[in-house]
Amino acid sequence: MSGTGIPDTRSPRTGEIPELRIGFITHLDQHDDLGSIYRDNLRLVQALETLGYDSAWIATRHFKAGWATLPSPFAFYGAAAVSTERIALGTAVLPLLLDDPVRAAEEVSVVDHLSNGRLVLGLGKGVPSDSFHVFDSWNKNRDAGFVAKAERLQWALEGSQVEGGSESLHPPNRSLSGRVLYGSSNLETIRRAAENGEGFILERFGNGPERTAAARRGFQERQAESIRIYRQVFEETWGDMRTPYVVLSRSAYPGPTVESALAEAGTRVRRWNDFAARIGRVDPTWSVPDQLLSDNVPWGTPEVLAADLLADPSVALSDEIVLGVHPAHHTIDETIEKARILLEELVPLVRSGWRAQREELGIDELRTDRVTA
Repeated sequence: MSGTGIPDTRSPRTGEIPELRIGFITHLDQHDDLGSIYRDNLRLVQALETLGYDSAWIATRHFKAGWATLPSPFAFYGAAAVSTERIALGTAVLPLLLDDPVRAAEEVSVVDHLSNGRLVLGLGKGVPSDSFHVFDSWNKNRDAGFVAKAERLQWALEGSQVEGGSESLHPPNRSLSGRVLYGSSNLETIRRAAENGEGFILERFGNGPERTAAARRGFQERQAESIRIYRQVFEETWGDMRTPYVVLSRSAYPGPTVESALAEAGTRVRRWNDFAARIGRVDPTWSVPDQLLSDNVPWGTPEVLAADLLADPSVALSDEIVLGVHPAHHTIDETIEKARILLEELVPLVRSGWRAQREELGIDELRTDRVTA
């Protein structure tokens, strides 16, 4: 890790238990005023830094998928880079399938230089759409296309000379190579991330049959198993030469009581659930609690939320937890207040329990058998 605690998979492992890092994610979906949503969320990132969050994550979605309003993170993170000083800036995730990876490498290199090395580059395939074919770079083979483009981006970041030419990426940025994470549920892609010495980032909710309240635990267990596989392959490939890094995204809707949190969450996410029902992601006949849980959104007091998170088997296996209250219709000030409650009242409980679970698992020891037990 660097001096600021920014993850760096290419640094040697120490075998010591680090502190759990905490991020906060925004989809820029808090309200409908498109004229101010970008400026409002810049203020949110600045507030997250003031509160003490380790990282701020921005969801990148094309065609306003899931109400998210940012199709590309580069301009927004350029502004965030020069208006903050400490907080890490994470992409969740850059849908690389729709980009030229060398052009993307140029963009992220510029942003990283603007931020003095605070960019954490989450790469993924993007939320599926029936309109992606409009992009010239679209590849129907999502898994193979993603890996090929991720490796091409790394090739560019590492300063490789262009085949048949004399040039290499400018501005150069070899240090960003240690801050790249693959986002995928495909086991071959996960294995490739580990073999390449990259990090691993996991989404908040499941897909298809995993999107029911009853399947929530199974989804969490499936994600935990994918982390175990990642860590095992990383260990087998790199030993103590590099440090694996896992980022886990989770929602947590806080309130002074369980009942008030449920009532508020049910009201604030109704817009999302109506949209999700129209596209077949949520059954509108379900109760509000079942609709929330199908999206992996718990609610309650900080104590209840901490217990819920610590019962998730993927939490102890992760190095950074990215919290969010989305999908919810809030003002930015309301979002900032929720973020404050989560950091000041929920996070201390989670960090304490996480450390105890981490020690029991022995996950930071340089032994594969302890990781997979």
